[in-house]
Amino acid sequence: MKMSRLVLARKCIEAIGGAFGGNTGGASLVTQYCRSLSTQAGKVHQTTGGVDQQPADPEAVHADLHQRLTSLFEEETNRNLIVPPFKRALLYGEKSAVRDHTGDYSFIQIYEAVKRLALQISNCCGSASQSRVAFICPNNATYVISQWACWFSGQIAVPLNPKYPQDLLEYYIKDSDASLLISTPEFQNIAQPLATKLDRKLLLVHHDLLKSEAKQPGEEDTSYLDPKRENLLQLNDSLVVEGCLNGEFYRDGNAMILYTSGTTGKPKGVVLSYANIDAQFNSLSHAWQVKGNDSVLHALPLNHVHGTVVALNLPLSVGAKCVMLPKFDSSSVWSYILNVNMTSKERVNMIMGVPTMYGLLIKEYDNVFEKNARMVDYVKTHCKNKIKLMISGSAPLPGTIFNRWYEISGHNLLERYGMTEIGMAVSNPLIQDNTRVRKQGCVGMPLPGVSVKIVDKEHNKELLLEGKANEGYWNTATDANVVGSIEHQSIAGNIYVKGRSVFSEYWQKPEETKAEFENGWFKTGDTAEYSEGTIKILGRTSVDIIKSGGFKLSALEIETAIHEHPQTTDVAVIGLPDETWGSKVVAVISVKDPETFSIPRLLVWLEQKLPKQAIPKEVKLISEVPRNAMGKINKKELIQTLNADEQQNQEKVVK
Repeated sequence: MKMSRLVLARKCIEAIGGAFGGNTGGASLVTQYCRSLSTQAGKVHQTTGGVDQQPADPEAVHADLHQRLTSLFEEETNRNLIVPPFKRALLYGEKSAVRDHTGDYSFIQIYEAVKRLALQISNCCGSASQSRVAFICPNNATYVISQWACWFSGQIAVPLNPKYPQDLLEYYIKDSDASLLISTPEFQNIAQPLATKLDRKLLLVHHDLLKSEAKQPGEEDTSYLDPKRENLLQLNDSLVVEGCLNGEFYRDGNAMILYTSGTTGKPKGVVLSYANIDAQFNSLSHAWQVKGNDSVLHALPLNHVHGTVVALNLPLSVGAKCVMLPKFDSSSVWSYILNVNMTSKERVNMIMGVPTMYGLLIKEYDNVFEKNARMVDYVKTHCKNKIKLMISGSAPLPGTIFNRWYEISGHNLLERYGMTEIGMAVSNPLIQDNTRVRKQGCVGMPLPGVSVKIVDKEHNKELLLEGKANEGYWNTATDANVVGSIEHQSIAGNIYVKGRSVFSEYWQKPEETKAEFENGWFKTGDTAEYSEGTIKILGRTSVDIIKSGGFKLSALEIETAIHEHPQTTDVAVIGLPDETWGSKVVAVISVKDPETFSIPRLLVWLEQKLPKQAIPKEVKLISEVPRNAMGKINKKELIQTLNADEQQNQEKVVK
């Protein structure tokens, strides 16, 4: 049977899609041919009377195309394929996606800028090659464009922090074997020396990419989904996202490499697949009810899972908006929280931060608002009525900040637990009712689709906890009965995690990867306690669980208590070898005024906060608690340093 030209063209597309995943290079060979043969979007050809009827009005054409694209994505999802966030941008079109210091940009503006940059990336790396592309971008729309363009082109994105020292950035680029470097003019002074030294090509990204191309006459009312705009192709009754890789590629491919903090050795590259981050979007959008009408204030670093996956791509994946600040500034953040001189486009209703940020916001509040009774009432009323959710993560939240923030805003900050390798795994509830509460120092229960196992090897006990959408803890009904048979159980031990969000490998480190899994469960290296229906993280098993005088003590709990003292600025609690106690609790702290600070008074104060066995046996005052380039305390190095100091002191005494 003779094949029609249209069917033949469609077969060509399918063949190329099979060979190249539908990539830009392959599809472009027949794009013009197919477009010339395809039925125009919305056009109805009827031969009655020999006259063609013209298409319906543009709004009806757009609505029809939008519905068909929605159905296409739903069909792919039902087939367990992945529709990445940049593809979903076509569903949100003219909606505002990102606001930064230069302006407000819609999803379709971002998408079309992504396509332009993706073509340049493909020219450098080849399409769908899964090459590593390192990029150094500020907290603005250029970051989104760079990351999404890597994904559009089928590469693995490696986001880097411009604040890191050159030798660390060089390590990341070499370790990931990045073949291309992307940056912006403002960071060219950082990126260019790296590109030159490591012999990498450098692409510079500008906001100019967001400028729309001039429309041809007659295209003013053309929908961005119309094939004339070259975002979609219409082949007979089927739609194809022009130039984009297919769902099978994203189901099987890797999306990014994020580096660990390096507190237990050299930073390792955690490979996250599109399936990993898609699982995060599904889980968190349900648990926290992130919707398309939400607007998230973003002031976090973008080289960690909290900043890039949770605070940025999660809201964008559901059509919500991100207001991106160049950096955290407490005055600016308060302006956004309270909508001070803000247009409707600038208003936010979700805040994602870390404990330090909330501590600085409290300081700003005390300086600016605290003495004005009317402002105190206004701040609390506004936050309770206008802000949907405030989240804290990445570090333990001191009780003083949790309680004070509630006094100020009427919000119990939502704490959650995660790490680079697993994304967000455990969270406190969005809904607070008779059976679900947010307890300070606790992180809640496993998120939908995540399984958590707490193993007490010493007593041969374990407890399995599983998060399920619309069930138990994550039932979206208020006052739902979430109490189960485990409600009154209690256990402490090593925490293991399993689920679609768990990574599959450290980049080019098969032995290290293998060592981190046990029968399919990822060993987090953390110790946790489950009691009264919630999980509490006690710290890193290797350095934060101190065995002293027959007790197992949590360094994190002791640190949290010391952080609450008004004179302390930073603290690290460690265990040092001791003949009497096995390990003695040592607190290394920095304070505001060393001349007036009293260690004995601190220890008396701690008696009201901690059990007797947890009171530090020794307190060392230093000017600054040492942290690595990523802001983390390397406790193993700190223990070695203090041990060496003690040995030297003992030798001096002997002499």
